[in-house]
Amino acid sequence: MTICLIGKNLTTLMLTKIFINEGLRVDLYDFNNKKHKKLSNTISRTIGLSNDSINFLESQKILYKKNCWDIKQINLYKGASLKSFLNFKSEKRCFFMTSYNNFYKLLDDKVKKSKLFKIKKKNQRISFSDIAKKNYELIITADTNNLFFKKYFSKQIKKNYKSQAITTTISHQNLKNNIAEQYFTEFGPLAFLPISSTQTSIVFSVFDKDLIKDKDKIIKLIERYNRLYDIKNIDILKKFPINLSLSRNYFYKNILLFGDALHKIHPLAGQGFNMTLRDAKILSDLIKKNLDLGLSLNTVLKKFEVERKNSNYIFAMGIDFIHEFFKLINKYDMKSVDHFFKFINKNLFIKNKIENFANKGFIL
Repeated sequence: MTICLIGKNLTTLMLTKIFINEGLRVDLYDFNNKKHKKLSNTISRTIGLSNDSINFLESQKILYKKNCWDIKQINLYKGASLKSFLNFKSEKRCFFMTSYNNFYKLLDDKVKKSKLFKIKKKNQRISFSDIAKKNYELIITADTNNLFFKKYFSKQIKKNYKSQAITTTISHQNLKNNIAEQYFTEFGPLAFLPISSTQTSIVFSVFDKDLIKDKDKIIKLIERYNRLYDIKNIDILKKFPINLSLSRNYFYKNILLFGDALHKIHPLAGQGFNMTLRDAKILSDLIKKNLDLGLSLNTVLKKFEVERKNSNYIFAMGIDFIHEFFKLINKYDMKSVDHFFKFINKNLFIKNKIENFANKGFIL
């Protein structure tokens, strides 16, 4: 039994490892015209993983806690306030951070060692019609730049935030560095995310058009909001556009949409890849049940859509609401909400629900 994956990225490599664990063969089609660039030493692109996500990755022997940097406290600030309006603490861990490049390389090395895995390049003259004719149980695309996506999954719920996510890494003095901080500034949310004792990742989601073009001013704002670090170096600034997209269709016949191709959300809460991991967990469970019962996998896709579509929509809209809410209160300097945040910060029941939302993607 063989599964086909379209596009080589972190999501498809992760799915490959999950399927290999179940004894399934995987053909991965890499249709990127350009050769994959050698991964650089920069770690400005990072991934935040919830406790639930890292537990799933460990169960699949993909990534372990010991390979990540743990965050034990999260402080949220409104504007340039010196006091956080909301904070979360854990003697264990709130969430984990890892470098995208390191995670990608780790997975790439793991799947290459398996005899169940084959990678197929575009120069082998294989078209999408050829793939459709092959006897694949499932075809999964996590890439939007292909015929399957354009033909069967063009119906999308979209929102252009007219913003850019600016990422970089700061190097600083050696310290415990287990506290993440997020500032909801007048220009957009700015996050300091520790990734080691001497380095911290920066994610600045900027909706001010003039600021996006001003590298020096961005650096000055990072330095202005920094309160924990003696900055020794700031890495190259990288930018990418921020959009929300949710596919109206999850599958067509035996073709399933997955990863960023299925849903993209605002990066302010660092939850994009966690959504994909929740999807992967459900898909893995459904496939395992069918395999245990000796059934084909063609019934899995409808069940997957039923289980994940509404949850993903609610979660994505929740993140969108948070973004718009803080954009509004910063624009009009709504100080009246301070009492509301003070109440939430003291209410353990509500804070527990918020933590559960971030960890597992739902409130209950």
